[in-house]
Amino acid sequence: MKKLIILVAILLSILVVQNIAFAESSKIGYVTLGKIFEDYQKVTDSNKEIDVVKEDIKKVIEGINKLKEGFDTLSPAAQEERKNQVLAKQEEIRKRTFEVRKDEDRILREILKDIENVSMELRKKKKLTYIIDDRLILDGPKEMDLTDDVIEILNERYKK
Repeated sequence: MKKLIILVAILLSILVVQNIAFAESSKIGYVTLGKIFEDYQKVTDSNKEIDVVKEDIKKVIEGINKLKEGFDTLSPAAQEERKNQVLAKQEEIRKRTFEVRKDEDRILREILKDIENVSMELRKKKKLTYIIDDRLILDGPKEMDLTDDVIEILNERYKK
């Protein structure tokens, strides 16, 4: 029984030493994703493009509302024609809204991939073990904050 206790104690000691050695060799950097999204020019430009399409959709909606005005005063044939116009515009809105959502998803994936690529490069360059989002950190050294480095590289590459 004593041999078993000694063996377990030795194994636990080895595990503790390994964990301490790993913790000492681990270097963790962090970024603030929210700040990256605010300061990355590609995000700003993409939002402007999407906003233009959303404004166009709003104009189509306003057009539908105008088509609905005075509907009750029209002849049955004119009502049918107007109803078909409204349905066509509603279908246009549906398609354009779907396209906007697809574009937003595509752009978000591109931006996240850009951030991931730059973070990976910085992690290797600075010999870090991990780069994490700052929402997971309660406190940490400012010199491990790589946010500005990531933004600078992203914007340089985007300009090209």
